[in-house]
Amino acid sequence: MTDDLGAKLALLTDERPEPADPAAPIRSRIKSRQLRRRTAAAVCAAAAAIAVVVAGSVIGSIKSAEPGVARPSPSPSQGSQNLDFRYTPLPQPWSDEPAFTTQQSDALKYAPAFYVTDGSIPNEHWAVASYYSDGCLVITDEGPAKSFGGAQGCFYENWQPDQRSQYKTVPAVIPNLGSPLNLTMVMGAVSAEARKVRITAGGKTYDTDAIGTPNSSRFRFFAVVVNAAESQVTAVTPLDAAGKVAPSPR
Repeated sequence: MTDDLGAKLALLTDERPEPADPAAPIRSRIKSRQLRRRTAAAVCAAAAAIAVVVAGSVIGSIKSAEPGVARPSPSPSQGSQNLDFRYTPLPQPWSDEPAFTTQQSDALKYAPAFYVTDGSIPNEHWAVASYYSDGCLVITDEGPAKSFGGAQGCFYENWQPDQRSQYKTVPAVIPNLGSPLNLTMVMGAVSAEARKVRITAGGKTYDTDAIGTPNSSRFRFFAVVVNAAESQVTAVTPLDAAGKVAPSPR
């Protein structure tokens, strides 16, 4: 009886094997979900990394478009947007006082600009500034009369080996003045070794400072108003710290 029962059970087992593990499909689905989640996380992380790189590139391009400021001796053809504001101050006399404000229309045209000197004539005040081109000056801060007409001049070219200075004369035009005055602006450039500039005009001598600014390591600048006509300016002589004639710009 026992043998028959064993044979029957063996036959039953061979023909009708045990059913599959009911938990196996569930485990398979769990693994599939886990794999999909890991894949999605990896894709998100990669997308985030790409977004960071792109954002960094955009920010970098924005920063690179920001205007900069002047080197000690930039090329006259350069604009202030392409300049890097690093410089070594020259010995006194020295000026790094900004000349224009962002509200002024000339700020973008000349900036960065620095005051060289200022003064007054009948009817108005005036000032002279060096601007981003190496060896250039502009008359600014004039009153409503604009007696000097906002004149400008550049002095970086055509220096001869024994030439001590380059300068420009600008006559003042003063309206509504009872008796005419011969007032002339004399402005220009001398070598970095100069400390003073001596101007002879109309039989008189005028001494003024030779000012260094961040816009040039080669030149110093000067400007003074003399009581003389343009034709009466006969000598412009730079003097070094010892009071001797300063050399030509190098």
